[in-house]
Amino acid sequence: MLRIDRQRVDLRAGVLGLAVLSVFAVAIAFWGPVAIAGAIGALVLLATDPPPAGRPLATALLPLVVGGTVLTFIAVWIGGRPVPAAILVGVVGVAAALHAGRSRKAEIRGLIATVWIILALTLYDTGVGALGYAVAFAAGAAAGAGVTWSRSRSGSGEGGGSDDVEAGTAAPTQSPFRALLTSPLGQFALLRGIGLAVAVLLGFALFPAHPAWLAITCLIVMRPPTRQALVVGVQRSLGTGVGVIVAVAVAGLIGENTPGLVILFLASAFLMIAVREVNYALFAMLLTALIVYSQRILGAEAAESGRDRLGETLLGVVVAFVVLGLAEALTRARKSVA
Repeated sequence: MLRIDRQRVDLRAGVLGLAVLSVFAVAIAFWGPVAIAGAIGALVLLATDPPPAGRPLATALLPLVVGGTVLTFIAVWIGGRPVPAAILVGVVGVAAALHAGRSRKAEIRGLIATVWIILALTLYDTGVGALGYAVAFAAGAAAGAGVTWSRSRSGSGEGGGSDDVEAGTAAPTQSPFRALLTSPLGQFALLRGIGLAVAVLLGFALFPAHPAWLAITCLIVMRPPTRQALVVGVQRSLGTGVGVIVAVAVAGLIGENTPGLVILFLASAFLMIAVREVNYALFAMLLTALIVYSQRILGAEAAESGRDRLGETLLGVVVAFVVLGLAEALTRARKSVA
């Protein structure tokens, strides 16, 4: 369950990501927490495969930059309205799950982007408008796209290759709508979207001070099911739980020291990018820490929210396992009919 695949460690990607994110870390000192949107935008594009030779840059990367920017604006604009927020996260969750069928990097890219959209729902009262966050995300995404493109030009990346797709997550060959209704991945995507929508509603109803964490936990655990769904689910839950405990404790010790929090954010981002394909429990722990430090930079109180965060983590795991159980039941029913 905790096997480490050292051959998949990518320190070069981590260093490149750290270099880009450091620029936005400096920007936080001048423009405040809004610059965190730029850092997340860069992360989304840094998790992208370099486009293959001969494929125009615009068709490979521009949709990610534009789509993320538009979704950021919508999420901040929706703000604290539970029902529209649940619909938005549900739709994004479905799209990200279908996108995840392409490769492991596509899955990680969609995961980070969906986490950001959930976080953006809580930024409506920070004093910065939706347009400000959208512009910051666009700047970060553009920087990340530039690094990804330069890697493809130098031949150092995988060339937009076909990463190994985990068992049970094969990319649909049908149209997206038909895949949504008939393929295993499409049915899982629909269930995940519903689960995320429910998690958002529960978060607003039960934890109004920190409504995002329940859905984020649910999202991290609800990776497309595999032949070892229970073991993998425990991996994700373990990584998320450890990440919460450690990151909340460390953030509490740092207190209001923004430079210290930025350093922790950068360290988590570097390690997360470098080990993103090594072990999912480790990736989940680092992603969880990254989110905690992001929220802390944005003004959340780590010490006060620690207990709620653990409660939301447990409830998010429950919702995620219900969805995974339903997906597994559908898979077995489909096999029995066949």
